[in-house]
Amino acid sequence: MKFDDLMTMCWRLVLRNRRRYQAVMAGIAVGTAGFIIIQTMGDSVEKKMGEHLELLGEATVMKADWENDENYHPGEYYMQDIVKLRHLPHVMAVAPVVSLPQIDAQFQTTQWSPGLFGVDQWFWRTQTPRLLHGRLIGPSDVVARKSVCVLGHDVVKYLFKSPNPVGETIRVGNLSFEVIGILGGIQNSDIRRSIFIPITTAQNLFQGLYWIREIFVRVDDWNEVEGVRNKAIESLRGSHKGYEAGIRVVHYPQRINKVKGTVYMVKVFVYAALGITILLGGLGITNVMLAAVQDRTREIGLRKALGAREEIIMVQFLTESVFISLFAGAIGAVGGLLSVQLLKGPLDVEVSPLMMTASIFGGLVFTVFLGVASGLYPSIRASRLDSVSAMKFE
Repeated sequence: MKFDDLMTMCWRLVLRNRRRYQAVMAGIAVGTAGFIIIQTMGDSVEKKMGEHLELLGEATVMKADWENDENYHPGEYYMQDIVKLRHLPHVMAVAPVVSLPQIDAQFQTTQWSPGLFGVDQWFWRTQTPRLLHGRLIGPSDVVARKSVCVLGHDVVKYLFKSPNPVGETIRVGNLSFEVIGILGGIQNSDIRRSIFIPITTAQNLFQGLYWIREIFVRVDDWNEVEGVRNKAIESLRGSHKGYEAGIRVVHYPQRINKVKGTVYMVKVFVYAALGITILLGGLGITNVMLAAVQDRTREIGLRKALGAREEIIMVQFLTESVFISLFAGAIGAVGGLLSVQLLKGPLDVEVSPLMMTASIFGGLVFTVFLGVASGLYPSIRASRLDSVSAMKFE
C-alpha cells in the first residue's frame, strides 16, 4: 500500500467515526491549549505574581547602607551613586533616603515622637504600602522643596482623631508641614510610625539629614536579585575608593525563597491538572482504538486473507491514533493562541513570539507522541489477529 493511500484511508476512517472520538479529542485539546497558555505567558505572569506577592515581604527590595564602624567611612552616598544604580539592568527603582529615628511632632495639643524620612518620588516604588487618602510626594514637591508630608498609620492614629487628616497642618520639630497623603495597606513598623517629607526639604531644613546614608533598590525579577546586588556593590565600591569595606547592600534571600516556593506550588498544581487531563485523553484514545479493533475484526481478517502484512495493519491503526491526537492538538493550539491574545490585555503582560512558537510546536510534538503511545497496544493487537478467526467473528 502506498503511503499517500494509507494516509487518505486513515483520515477518512477518522472522519467517519469522529463522533466516537469527540470526548477524547476535547480532553487533549483542553490540555494542549492549557500547556500553550502557561508556557507562553508563564514568565510574564510569574513576574506579575511576584509583584503581588511582594506583600509577603518586599522580596526584591534591597538596601545599600554603611557598616556601623565609623572608622570605615564618612557615611554618605552621592547622587552619582543613585544615577549609576538606576542604569543597572533589571533595576526597577532606586530611592535615596535620609532619616531620623525620632522627632517631635504635634497637632494642636497632641504630641508624639514618630520617625522622619526624607524621600523622593521613587521611594514609593520600592515599598508595598498603598495610598489611602490624598497623594504621595511627587517630583514637583522635591524640586520646589515644599513643606508637605505623608503620614504612616500610627502617626495618624496617635496625633489625630480623624482617620483622614489630609489638608491639616502639623508641627514637625519647629516647622509646619501640610498633610497631603495617608498611607494604607500592609506597612512595616518603620513606615507605620513615620512621617515622610521631600528629601530636598529634609536636607535643607533639618540638621543631620543632608547626607544620603541609605539607598533603596527594587529589582524587577526575584531571579535577578543576587546578580543586581553584586553589581550594585561593585558600582558603589568603584565610587568610594578606600572605603570599600564599609559598603553594605542588604537583601533578603529567605523572602525570595518563600515567594519562589509559593509560585512553584501553584505551577505544580496547574501542570498536574493539565497532565491528568492529557493522560485521560491518551487513555481515551487507547479505549476507542481497542473498540475500533473489535468493531473491525472481520475487516482485519479479510485484509489479512487478501495478503495484508501485520506491519501494514499495525501502521494503519497507529496512524489513525496519531491523526486523532494531532487533530485534537491542532484544535487546542488554535484555542491556546486565541486565549493568549485575549488574556494578555487584561493581565497586562507582554508575550514573547519566540516562546509562543516554541510552545505551539512543543504541544503538537507532544500530541504526536501521545497518539503513538496510546495507539501502540491496540495497533499491535489488531496486527496479531488470526485471519480465519477474525473472519468468523460476529
